[in-house]
Amino acid sequence: MALNTPGARTALVALALVTLVAGCNKPRPRGQQQGGPLAAGGTAPAPAPAPARPTTTTDPLPAQPKWAEALIGKPLKDVFAAQSAACVGNTDLVNLRYTGASPGVRVEGWGWDPAAAKPVQHVLLMEDGGLIVGAGETGLPRPDVAAARKEITSPTTGWQAITAKTSGGLYAFGVSADGKSVCRLGHITL
Repeated sequence: MALNTPGARTALVALALVTLVAGCNKPRPRGQQQGGPLAAGGTAPAPAPAPARPTTTTDPLPAQPKWAEALIGKPLKDVFAAQSAACVGNTDLVNLRYTGASPGVRVEGWGWDPAAAKPVQHVLLMEDGGLIVGAGETGLPRPDVAAARKEITSPTTGWQAITAKTSGGLYAFGVSADGKSVCRLGHITL
């Protein structure tokens, strides 16, 4: 049969289509795409972990730390006119929700004061409107932070702070070692 006849050309096109369709039925591992990470013998990236859900307790919200009692309800800018951008840190998550007689949340993160070369002294929580609504302590183990950032020499940069707020946004501020200024450690939505 000559390849330039209409019947031969139709047969070749039909053979090509059958071969193409047959190749589509071969299963590929999930996530594999031509030229993707699995095509070169790599592995698919691990799926992102689901955000951790906070634990809930029927206990009432604990009292604010003694050093912060007089600050709750005051505008942050009135208490700390000096706001430094020198610290580094993060507001990671809400790790506990209090649902008892006095509800609230406990927030956690980490903070480092480069000028003092140590963790921030205390933490204040400010609502989106500018009022101080919570406080907390530092000194919790966070070896992951020291391992990831060479300039941080302490494994205890972690902090936890509590607030009676149960919704809306919160800013966390680290209090400097001298107690005269604060620096922003991040924002979280409850």
